[in-house]
Amino acid sequence: MNIGTSGISGQNTASATLTDLNDRLKLARAQKAEAQKTAADTLNEMPKKTRDDARARAKAKVMQLVERLKIIKELGKSDPKIMAKMLANLMKELKAAVKDYAKAGGNDMDVSGFSAAQSAASQPVPDSDAETESTAETETTEAAVSDTDPATEDTAAEATPPTETDAPDEATAPYIPTPADIKGAAEAYVKTERQRAEGELMEVNDFMKQVRGLVKVVKDLFETAKIKLAFQKVDKDTVEAFKSSGKDMEEIDKVLQDLNKGLDDERVVYGPRAAIYA
Repeated sequence: MNIGTSGISGQNTASATLTDLNDRLKLARAQKAEAQKTAADTLNEMPKKTRDDARARAKAKVMQLVERLKIIKELGKSDPKIMAKMLANLMKELKAAVKDYAKAGGNDMDVSGFSAAQSAASQPVPDSDAETESTAETETTEAAVSDTDPATEDTAAEATPPTETDAPDEATAPYIPTPADIKGAAEAYVKTERQRAEGELMEVNDFMKQVRGLVKVVKDLFETAKIKLAFQKVDKDTVEAFKSSGKDMEEIDKVLQDLNKGLDDERVVYGPRAAIYA
């Protein structure tokens, strides 16, 4: 008896050990899958993060230049030559910041995916009552055919009754979305993406608006400097400051126009509110 009991105990211990190993293997596989998914999500987010970081640095630089411009205006009141040279340096830095912003890349918008979702969201959901009636008619027709067809009766009589193992497993059965499910998911996606698009377009619009405002102030200060220097002898460096700043302003304007043009498709697709950010 003792030997038999010992043998049963050993079997139970071995079984418990195997169960524990299986559980650990399942946990390890789940953790590995989760780690792989996290790594994939991180890789997918990297381009957006890199773009956002570059844009943030460019915006911070523009804010610094706005503050510096206040100092230049004060200095220019007594010496327009110094002001012109300082403004020329400021414009070079502004041009570099604008180019960095543009190089960071466009908005992270899936225009084609949004259009497809918008189309799905606009589709009417089939009338459930009509579907019920159609199903009922089909079942009635099948029943009538079954009643009048002897072969059908014989086949039904010979058929093996379903067992429990033949019944579909609800846990493993594939989920088939209904038209209402598809429409609801599409509507939610459209709403979320439209809000995101409007937010990104607003950010770009604010940046361009700030840059253009800064350029306008610099232009006005150059005009003021020209008036003050009209009856003075101007050195070569001051003349060069006026020329280089004019070219920099043209380049900045061109970069902003290209940046703005690249957002036209998004404004058209995402609706009237998005279109105002120009």
